[in-house]
Amino acid sequence: MATLGAVPLAAQQSADVERSFAVALIRDTLTAVNHGNWTGNYTVLRDYASADFAEANDPTRLAGLFAPVREAGLDMLPVLVEEPTILQQQVAAGGSQMRLTGYFPSRPEHISFDLVYILEKARWVLLDISVGKFDALPETTTGQ
Repeated sequence: MATLGAVPLAAQQSADVERSFAVALIRDTLTAVNHGNWTGNYTVLRDYASADFAEANDPTRLAGLFAPVREAGLDMLPVLVEEPTILQQQVAAGGSQMRLTGYFPSRPEHISFDLVYILEKARWVLLDISVGKFDALPETTTGQ
């Protein structure tokens, strides 16, 4: 699992985040990570993120931090077609931070995410990220 720049969300408050918008942000971010994993070049992810994220993470540092994800062979291409399970969606810090946590129920492994965005120049940009994989949850069956 890769975790970058843990940011506590002060004064968390629950607010609705439009699902289609949340899913688009999640897919967009994980696609950038996936491209970095395929190429070993995280420049786009860094440049696409917030100024604070970019300042704290040069591409070489990002490559090192995501090495376990690359070495585990986590292919995030399924995030483009799977529907995520969003476990937590919060807007905090007076509406200037948003956190999206959940997973994509892909097989044989689920892809987990914990993403924090900040509103910069009227755009939500990445501030913090944690991604990884875990074994698929067993399917539940109902008794007849």
